[in-house]
Amino acid sequence: MGKIFLVCPNCRTRLSFPEVPGYQDKIVECPICHFKATANVYQSGAAAKGGQGADDDATQLPGSMMQQSMDMGQIRVGKSNQCCPLKMGSNVIGRIAQTGKADIQITHDEYMSRRHVQIDVVKGARGIEHRLVEINSKNIVVLNGSPIQRNDILQLKFGDRLTLGKTAIYLEETDDEATQIV
Repeated sequence: MGKIFLVCPNCRTRLSFPEVPGYQDKIVECPICHFKATANVYQSGAAAKGGQGADDDATQLPGSMMQQSMDMGQIRVGKSNQCCPLKMGSNVIGRIAQTGKADIQITHDEYMSRRHVQIDVVKGARGIEHRLVEINSKNIVVLNGSPIQRNDILQLKFGDRLTLGKTAIYLEETDDEATQIV
């Protein structure tokens, strides 16, 4: 039996657990936002692995999901340990808000903008590269303890710490065990 990868439709946290028969009809509770629904409501396929095309791949059977040959990475929120997979292309990160338009909404930090920073995941000469793009948010972005300048585009590496408002987030390699069904 393989592993099942799902994405919470509410907070976009990536969940994983061992494949069991009939898992689609079991109630799953997100350990971060406590959203409850049957497993088939959660996104699966490439979206759960951090890829693009959530709707295209949502009907794939878990046993047929292919492992990503390149690690897109994930961000982990320091206080809550919430993990959010990154996808190829642009990933805008911001605070949770009903009017928010960020791809990844991570916390209710009042000092974080609704669209605070962007991480671009691109194929570069040395494989997958992560680029931090300052997008003129109202609040500053701090990288490894130093504020970045307006309109900066900086190369990131796994282990880098970003501070958005009062919230620390870390760029990490994808960890299948980072978040588990409770």
